[in-house]
Amino acid sequence: MASNIREIARADVAEERIVDVNIFELPQGEVDAHVAWTELRKRGSLLWTPHNGGHWIATKGELIESIYRSPDIFSNREVGIPAKKFPLQLLPIQLDGVDHKAFRALIDPAFRPAAVQRYGVSARALARDLVQTLRPQGHCEFVADFSLVMPLAIFLSIVDLPVEDRVALHTLARRSSRSPTQEQRGAAFQEIIDYLNLWIDKRRAQPGTDLLSRIIHAEVDGQPLTHDQVLGTAILLLFAGLDTVASMMAFVMRYLAEHPQHRRWVRDNPTKVSFAVEELMRRHGVANNVRTATRDVELDGITIRQDEIVVIPNCLHGLDEQQFDHAADVDFDRAMGQTATFGWGPHRCAGANLARMEMRILLEEWLAAIPDFEIDPDQPMVQQTGTVNGMLQLPLRWTVD
Repeated sequence: MASNIREIARADVAEERIVDVNIFELPQGEVDAHVAWTELRKRGSLLWTPHNGGHWIATKGELIESIYRSPDIFSNREVGIPAKKFPLQLLPIQLDGVDHKAFRALIDPAFRPAAVQRYGVSARALARDLVQTLRPQGHCEFVADFSLVMPLAIFLSIVDLPVEDRVALHTLARRSSRSPTQEQRGAAFQEIIDYLNLWIDKRRAQPGTDLLSRIIHAEVDGQPLTHDQVLGTAILLLFAGLDTVASMMAFVMRYLAEHPQHRRWVRDNPTKVSFAVEELMRRHGVANNVRTATRDVELDGITIRQDEIVVIPNCLHGLDEQQFDHAADVDFDRAMGQTATFGWGPHRCAGANLARMEMRILLEEWLAAIPDFEIDPDQPMVQQTGTVNGMLQLPLRWTVD
């Protein structure tokens, strides 16, 4: 390890805890993002890296769970790295306690089971149309042809933004969360701000019944939201809707392409598809969240100092043998305990119900029409790590009858 890495680490941090890694460019992350994270765990259960402003990485499931279950000690006030990555607060996720609860109440109704069931009608129709269009072609690039289409179209309908903007918006979301430099991430984030400012101004003048309009004209504690509060909430929704589900779908399809017995199980057990969804998402976590210590606290034998940041990769909880036997295997008969797929506690993902519904529809509609498929070895498959693990390209092929 280069001496300058040792020099900028805290003097009381043992050499074996210090790693010269950038989570946006983990070694071999472009080949297999989840393997890249599990390889990092071999270095230790709680690591420190100087990259992106310097931060800790919790790699053991028990540490990840402990951090999630201690929101009074580990704040959600930072959601990216380096600290102060975003020029404004993303709401409600960057609030804690009663403030978080008040702002979260603005968006929760849009993602309750009854609302999600309504979205499911159009989601299933769109998924079916997409699969029927792709089937006679015998091949596709799944990310561009499906996972950037169905979930993004549903999300954009919830906030009533133009569906034709989905590719450009997803590109910006991807660049702002996974680009290797802060300058690149910041530039993409500013483009998102500019885009949303335009639509916020339009909806302020001409409100509709969509979620974005309701946020713009909402009140918290009897006070209307400021422009920055509206913008911060809109940005959060955009990030949540444009990246995580699309990536999860692609990781799952990669696994199914390589495991025909799992494809058959899903088709042969239609009443248990929801169990399959939970297990596949457990195995392929995508969100790698950030927490900030509110005070000095001991964790894994080291003192995390006040204001230091800890990255908690959800995928490493799901892939921890201490949490799940044979964790790297997908077992549809597994007695599933709690997983970190959507986090825990007050900041648990508000869109969990929507994500589950979209994943279930993907499995049902795709496997009904294209039961057997494989990865096209002649085309590149590309993955990436970061605060969101991403599948950037997934070429699939199948035999056309």
